Amino acid sequence: MSTGSEPTHASAHVTGGSARFTTVDGAEQTLDAPDADGVRRLIVDRVRADAAAAGTAIELRTSGDRGEHRLIVGPSGEIDVEVDDRTVTRAELRQQAWWTTDPEPVHEAEADEDDAPAAEAEPEVDGAEPALVAEVPAFFPPSSSPLPESAERPPVFDSGDDDDLDEDDAAPAEWAPARVTEIPAAAPATGTDPVDVARADEPEPAAEPEPADEPEPAAEPHNTATATPEAPAPTDGAPAPETAFEASASNGSRPSFIEPPEVHPATVSGWRSFFVRIGIPIKPSKAELARAEREKAVSRQWAGCRAIAVANGKGGVGKTMTTAVLSAVFARHGGGNVLAWDNNDTRGTLGWRTEQGDYDTTIRDLLPEASRLLEATASVSDIARFVHHQSVDRYDVLRSNPELLAADQRITTADFDLLAQVAARYYRMVIFDSGNDESADRWLRMIDSAHQLVVPTLAAPESAESAALLLDALRKRDEHSRRLADGAVVVVGQSERAGIGAAQRIAAGFEGHVRAVEIIPFDDALKAGRIRYDALQSRTKDAWMRAAAAVANGL
Repeated sequence: MSTGSEPTHASAHVTGGSARFTTVDGAEQTLDAPDADGVRRLIVDRVRADAAAAGTAIELRTSGDRGEHRLIVGPSGEIDVEVDDRTVTRAELRQQAWWTTDPEPVHEAEADEDDAPAAEAEPEVDGAEPALVAEVPAFFPPSSSPLPESAERPPVFDSGDDDDLDEDDAAPAEWAPARVTEIPAAAPATGTDPVDVARADEPEPAAEPEPADEPEPAAEPHNTATATPEAPAPTDGAPAPETAFEASASNGSRPSFIEPPEVHPATVSGWRSFFVRIGIPIKPSKAELARAEREKAVSRQWAGCRAIAVANGKGGVGKTMTTAVLSAVFARHGGGNVLAWDNNDTRGTLGWRTEQGDYDTTIRDLLPEASRLLEATASVSDIARFVHHQSVDRYDVLRSNPELLAADQRITTADFDLLAQVAARYYRMVIFDSGNDESADRWLRMIDSAHQLVVPTLAAPESAESAALLLDALRKRDEHSRRLADGAVVVVGQSERAGIGAAQRIAAGFEGHVRAVEIIPFDDALKAGRIRYDALQSRTKDAWMRAAAAVANGL
């Protein structure tokens, strides 16, 4: 498209139903909508309005879930795609069509018929515009990704190979492929008659009352030996089913021959496991079933990166210990891809209490390379130069440098956002070990980015009061911080062997003010030195598993 002059620029980074939008004036806003189509509408409508007001074309640069595109939005509302000389893949064509094609309006008759039951349960307000919020940065997805209203096809992951391009791929405007933050709607079960499915959506007519006094006719003798129901009469033009199996299949009632697998089977432990090993079936106990449910919770895989902030304004209360052990639990049970981030200006010790990798690098070394790691040509293994892998516990550590003064390792809000984009690209979960300066830009941005808050405290009045004051301050800060405080998990560490009574009193004081409270028993392996999950006692592991499951249930 030729505009006669260089167009002004706007940009949008889209993640699920959220987008970080930068206007032509350089102002940043966060746009939220129930789904990706909604946020696309907000972005396009905004740029069209700006172009019409300015009387000139605006170049919209997009990135995120839908790829990187350069769109030219004219003052009359038309949208063109600016392309270069390289080959465009089929996936890119779909995404370009998603940006440039307005969704078709839903016919009023179809909407009334299909959405009638849903409208009774949850009416929608016509014309409601999603609010502009600035809570969670766009590099982390919302903690509860909205489900799309419909998804006619399963998600397609295209490697960019155009050899399998066919005619059906030439019309992407009818639907949008599901993103990693969407869950496609379930398709009808195999063998189900489409007519029956359509009829199932319609309300059934009320049954007519039967006569009360009319006696039933006596059964004829030749009918008493028949126990199987009659096959349904064939419709016009359709052959009658020859067997009972065919009749059952035509009604959609055929049972599946494949038994559903157990989601997470419980394991029998202790002396009772001996009988299981010699072939005697033993049912799991209630404790073993509960442990299996907790393991299932911490092994979940979420659509998009999840951020967990470990915070308490007082030092020496177990923030680093909590970060390391929670990272180990989630990585060992969820298959790795967990980053423990030492988000500390003032001599963070996470690097001292974990293994060092092959490179003596810190967050200061990662920051200059962050933009390169976000390029399309970057390899997933490139991040290994800047993090320290824990060989047995399977998570990675992004270290700060405890040998430098705080003034030498300050990180601005823009620096944090850039590093967070790198973390969200290479990891499925980030757990922040925070410092004690609650006014630092990196501390505040951590809170803005978090999906879950964990507040560790010792069984001592001073550290418990510091934790309570932090929760009070967050509730007054903004709506996002208030939700974090209300849904927080408080971890009460028993600092001495005989301190269980004090730990229980501290825990009771937090109950009812946060979502969950867990007590961690005293363990010599956590006092000092390297933190290794295998070195913990069994009861300590169980306690940390309960804490991690409580955290996972908040994600």
